[in-house]
Amino acid sequence: MNVHRVETVIRQDRTVVLKDLPFGVGERVAVIIFYCASKRSEKDRYPLRGTPIKYLNPTEPVAQEDWSISK
Repeated sequence: MNVHRVETVIRQDRTVVLKDLPFGVGERVAVIIFYCASKRSEKDRYPLRGTPIKYLNPTEPVAQEDWSISK
């Protein structure tokens, strides 16, 4: 099976046009269409960037009850 991948957009009239395909005239092909999510902008990529961080009791032990000492 020979596979060729093309990305394009749906036209205003809800059609898709594929040009310059590497197949010969009269050859049978199957077309499968997948939805591609929009590429994120740099701002959307890191939504928490620039958000202030507040530490509550930063020097207190964490999960102290999860530890035990074996004797």
